[in-house]
Amino acid sequence: MSRLDRTRTSPHQLRPFFSSQNLLNRADGSAQFDFGGSSVICSVVGPAEVKIRDEKLDRATIEVVARPLVGLPGVKDKTLERCIRETLEPLILSGLHPRTGIQIVLQTMKDDGCIMSTAFNATILALLDAGIPLKSILGSVTCIIDAQSNQILLDPTTEELAQAKSTHVYVFDNKTSIPSKESMDVDRNNEAGILFSDSTGLFTEEEYLECANVCFKAAQAVHGFIRTAVSKKLEKEYQQTQA
Repeated sequence: MSRLDRTRTSPHQLRPFFSSQNLLNRADGSAQFDFGGSSVICSVVGPAEVKIRDEKLDRATIEVVARPLVGLPGVKDKTLERCIRETLEPLILSGLHPRTGIQIVLQTMKDDGCIMSTAFNATILALLDAGIPLKSILGSVTCIIDAQSNQILLDPTTEELAQAKSTHVYVFDNKTSIPSKESMDVDRNNEAGILFSDSTGLFTEEEYLECANVCFKAAQAVHGFIRTAVSKKLEKEYQQTQA
């Protein structure tokens, strides 16, 4: 089957990645992440002073704000805020900074599908840029099951999303290796380290698990890209200090 996105020939091929860190002067950390034609900029402020009503005695308060490409935030943006906050709260070592606040602001710059995965990946890069202590890093990938061919397509565009029978967003940590052929089921002892998943549409349990396995393998490329991006940034900063 040929994809609607003519730049890719394989159903499991991801679009090119792009990232940039330390973009905003007034933020403690910032990053941009692109999945092909989708782009999100994320800023992180904190740990900083927080209002008394929002204080937590044993940990930092995490706030997420999502801003759409145009117009005012809607239900979709509020859902994105909740999903990212609930995924990050157990990931951030917030107990190291009690009675403080960490604010994460996401701005959609371009939307050509997979905007939730793009936002997750931009957020983790911004948190790393801000020096926020984390238990692990995450990587997010989206896939669909095509309504006509019943085939799994990775990293769909907006046009491909319109032809989907179901859509699946996964977020994985970087602590787990790719499962062996003898243990491919991602639900076995949480083997694939799924931090978050969001599925809509019609699909069977077997299709859900197959999508998770496909996205899990693709997420390894995202993890590798994030590690490389952070390493290059640190190397550049070190060279500047030695100059």
